Amino acid sequence: MAGKKILLHMNAGNGECSYASSSTLQRKIIQEAMPVLEDAIKKIGEKSCLNMADLGCSSGPNTLFTISNIIKIVQILCDEKRCKMPEFQVYLNDLPDNDFNNIFKSIPSFYQNHTNCFVSGVPGSFYERLFPSNSLHLVHSSYSLHWLSQVAPENYMENNNNIYITRTSPPHVVEAYMKQFDKDFSRFLQLRSEEIVSGGRMVLTFMGSTIPDPYGSHYALLELLSNSLIDLIHEGLVEQAKLDSFSLPFYAPNKDEVEKIVEMEGSFVVDTINFFKVKWDERDNDDDHICFDAYSSGKHIARNTRAVFEQMLVSHFQFGDSVVDYLFERYAYHLTCNLLVQKGNYFNIRKVIEVAKPVLEDAIKKMFSIIGEFPKSCLNMADLGCSSGPNTLFTLSNIINIVQVLCGEKSCKMPEFQAYLNDLPDNDFNTIFKSIPSFYQNHTNCFVSGVPGTFYERLFPSKSLHLVHSSYSLHWLSQAPEKIENNNNIYITRTSPPQVFEAYMKQFDNDFSRFLQVRSEEIVTGGYMVLTFIGRGIPDPYGNHSVHLDLLSKSFVDLIHEGLIEQAKLDSFNYPFYTPYKDEVEKIVQMEGSFDVDTIKFFKVNWDERDNDDDDAYSSGKHIARTMRAVSEQMLVSHFQFGDHIVDYLFERYAYHLACHLLVQKGKFSNIVISLRKK
Repeated sequence: MAGKKILLHMNAGNGECSYASSSTLQRKIIQEAMPVLEDAIKKIGEKSCLNMADLGCSSGPNTLFTISNIIKIVQILCDEKRCKMPEFQVYLNDLPDNDFNNIFKSIPSFYQNHTNCFVSGVPGSFYERLFPSNSLHLVHSSYSLHWLSQVAPENYMENNNNIYITRTSPPHVVEAYMKQFDKDFSRFLQLRSEEIVSGGRMVLTFMGSTIPDPYGSHYALLELLSNSLIDLIHEGLVEQAKLDSFSLPFYAPNKDEVEKIVEMEGSFVVDTINFFKVKWDERDNDDDHICFDAYSSGKHIARNTRAVFEQMLVSHFQFGDSVVDYLFERYAYHLTCNLLVQKGNYFNIRKVIEVAKPVLEDAIKKMFSIIGEFPKSCLNMADLGCSSGPNTLFTLSNIINIVQVLCGEKSCKMPEFQAYLNDLPDNDFNTIFKSIPSFYQNHTNCFVSGVPGTFYERLFPSKSLHLVHSSYSLHWLSQAPEKIENNNNIYITRTSPPQVFEAYMKQFDNDFSRFLQVRSEEIVTGGYMVLTFIGRGIPDPYGNHSVHLDLLSKSFVDLIHEGLIEQAKLDSFNYPFYTPYKDEVEKIVQMEGSFDVDTIKFFKVNWDERDNDDDDAYSSGKHIARTMRAVSEQMLVSHFQFGDHIVDYLFERYAYHLACHLLVQKGKFSNIVISLRKK
């Protein structure tokens, strides 16, 4: 009997009703469960790299709070035993619609205090496989496992105006919920048993029930939400049929149910099981008398509940913002009335790549021969500077297809794939992760993680990668050369003084050397990197390879002449980009010393990838300008501080200059693709 899938993710962002701003209760839960977590970590033993996953991490401050606590526990243990601190590979998992962007923007500051920790985001349901076999030492999950993968069909869940189990619920409703939890939790255990090493640990905290009676008082909070929905029906704001067809995908099991499911599934042994209570309002103290303002507390609990439930309710009931606001006003009212009588408690849970593909294919083939039986069971690969468009997963598909062909030729078993998608913390990882479920339908043996951070710093544990890929990223510098006078230009042109070229060349040398050095620590001996970036076909740095940026400079000068931007703003801006010559690249690789150049090739693509000899120059100019805007807008706005209408006008001028150029000759990007083998 197929159930009904329900949208479940917390409110994104940092607004008043966001999960990030309304998750202090969950922090209280994490703190209460900390002794159990500490005991589990002690029993894991010493590791050079502790691989751990936080399942259902959500997007608030608690996400990294948990990881910090684990690292502190390990630090204390290492001090006691006088042993070396391990590295930490941390996987933060939640559903693809979770606000990973919000988490990843916090990573740089987190890394300042935890330099030996490497964080990845893993989009997907924990009711499906998420990680390679035997790859984890520790799994943590707080306030997530009470959420079911689905609820029973509507015609099986007639529940008398209730959204969960209450004293007026028919027995079959209770049975349906119990059956779904049994199925989900068993599935969870079976999947994790494949991913966790023998002797590894899981620490799971979720809402539960103190007694076997499924009709106990633990449902009171949800019954009050049902009452609020009924209020809206009476006012004509919600249809009765909508309430009748909604059941909350949630279940609070009792301790005996949990232990029985663990025993029946058979992969784990219960080490510790504890039960504890926290107040509905976590700010409340433990006194029996009401020492807080019930109205304030009702609003606080309603706001916390809204952060968790809003997206699911809106998806089903299809009501607008004003109705959502009113629903939670009613909910706050019902909570207040309840709190005036008694205190409540919670029971504690996704053309250049294609051209470079032959080099990538050759690198993978050579890994087979160099590493011998490689791949043994899991190919660990990273795509650095993955961005967030459709090309992100296109690259991974290509790699998997290449390996599949090779395995077919060698009659060997396909490995699993651990794929890390890396870009800066402000990259739109949310968009990538929403594509992961459909990607997994075709690639069931691949496990994808998002890794926020600059590739000019360490991103992964030592010797953890077999293959690194990067396309159209390494021409971006970590920073632009500062305080260089460049005659109204934003990059190197024929009118640039010699010191401009020297400053850019030096910055690229520093950056690329640093990139090679940090990757050499992360890639196994015999592992490969395949890097594609914009370059030069000739040693002359003043050639026509940067015409597209000359034309962008002209567009800025147009705006200066019209009084729309200040001359000083242009004088102080240098485009953080460099197009190296092939010999420069090879020299840096040789000087750094960690890699051998296996292959280096040079190729060109048209500015307009759709281009042919009959293309309309004006249409092409607009297309190229739009592409450049997607790449450069945020950087330009940050420096020039202009509004939307000026940005629009800038790129209109840019499209015009591009079209004029294209009427005379076609524009081409020169590209370098290099394959490097780790010594």
